[in-house]
Amino acid sequence: MESLDGRNFPPLVLTIGVFDGVHLGHRALISGAVMAARERGFMAAVMSFDPHPDSVIFPQRPLLYLTDETDKAAYIEEIGADLLIIQPFTLEFSRTSAEDFITRLTQVADIREIHVGEDFAFGHKARGNVRFLREIGPQLGFQVKSLAPLEVDDQVVKSSRIRNLLLAGEVDEAARFLGRTHSLKGEVLHGDKRGRLLGFPTANLAIPDLFAVPGNGVYATMTTFLDEAGKARENPRPSVTNIGTRPTFDNGVRSVETFVLDWSGDLYGQRIRVEFIQRLREERKFAGIEAIRAQLTLDVENGRAALRAAGRS
Repeated sequence: MESLDGRNFPPLVLTIGVFDGVHLGHRALISGAVMAARERGFMAAVMSFDPHPDSVIFPQRPLLYLTDETDKAAYIEEIGADLLIIQPFTLEFSRTSAEDFITRLTQVADIREIHVGEDFAFGHKARGNVRFLREIGPQLGFQVKSLAPLEVDDQVVKSSRIRNLLLAGEVDEAARFLGRTHSLKGEVLHGDKRGRLLGFPTANLAIPDLFAVPGNGVYATMTTFLDEAGKARENPRPSVTNIGTRPTFDNGVRSVETFVLDWSGDLYGQRIRVEFIQRLREERKFAGIEAIRAQLTLDVENGRAALRAAGRS
């Protein structure tokens, strides 16, 4: 494993997975590995893959990420992991057999325990699983701990479920499975300034196509101004965000436009993070400028109420 070669580590408790979104199920798995490492005086390590294996193995299938690698690393660090190993995932790497993968891994690191989900699969054609790990573990010097899928209200917590909820605009439901609000971050771009003419100047967020953007509509959100390192410059501010194609005007390119409440200033070229708290309404076409202005006024009122109810105002 190039990611570990030449590096000396104490004994490891390792958990392996993609961990896109670092949702409640991922957190339970990683937390278990961290607790086991602390009890045994070992280091808690997490191995993930970049890009997402599905994007390499099934390139014809669209895949939307819940988090970028920076946020994933931050969330994993919050849980208490000591080390994050990112294994580059290529078509060549995907052809590695399960036995070769684990054998090579144990040759470059002193792994004492491996923690995975019960449905974990790895290696060429996904032929490796928990049973395989338990069979090969004794000869390679590690034990195996598996965790059943986590459920919330009898529904399994899965990244695919969260993506579908977001695409349907159900951001508050998605948050229940994530364990936090879903957010997007990016640079503020120059727009057509229609919001300013309407009395609601918006920050137009540049979002790469690879990320899960909630379905079209208007949302109560919280917006954080970021510094050059991507860290929060101040506390999040209440905001209302529109996602869509602006059908009243031109049915143009899909955009994410955020109106930060009780604030004025220039955000062009700066980076912000927008957290999605609740969907307020669907996107729709209006009869004219005054109808839009009246609806935006109502959206702001409803947004404030939603944020107060969520304890985020």
